[in-house]
Amino acid sequence: MHRQTTVVSNSTPVPAQAPVTWIGEPPADEESRVVWQTLTDERVSGYAALVERVAERLFRRDLETFGAVADIGFFQPFYLAHARRLIAALDGTRLRVGRPA
Repeated sequence: MHRQTTVVSNSTPVPAQAPVTWIGEPPADEESRVVWQTLTDERVSGYAALVERVAERLFRRDLETFGAVADIGFFQPFYLAHARRLIAALDGTRLRVGRPA
């Protein structure tokens, strides 16, 4: 017999205006570089704005690669989720979310 389990997330929601700062060296991998460039070149500093801008840049990158077939609004939320995961993965190593550098 299988027990039912509940997946519990330890992550707490990040406030939209939480500051985000880059604390590491410029990254070598492409997706981290998108985050770094958004923070440094575009001077985006709030969490929600960073998520939206990174998602848009990743979406546009893929649109250029795959063409018009990828330009379906259905996929846009997946890019937002991916941007959140990417930023969360970099938090504490390459960038700092919600607290001063």
